Amino acid sequence: MEKYIINYHTGVMKQVEVESLNEAKEIAKEGIAYTQENVTIESEGGEVITAANWYAVEPEEDDEVLVQVGGGFYQVWTDEL
Repeated sequence: MEKYIINYHTGVMKQVEVESLNEAKEIAKEGIAYTQENVTIESEGGEVITAANWYAVEPEEDDEVLVQVGGGFYQVWTDEL
């Protein structure tokens, strides 16, 4: 099992113990809301492992979208780009 911290950068942080980074990503995705803040998955020591960056615009055809929320979107995880 691996431990990660999901940081929504709103004061909300969630520590998870999962089988893989992909499982942590799914948990983080379920918690994404219209906060207009990037979401990061970090090690227990605070090192950013990957991030879903927020863009406050409608996605264009060539954008890689993780989830669309309100008038903007979160880009796919940085380690997948």
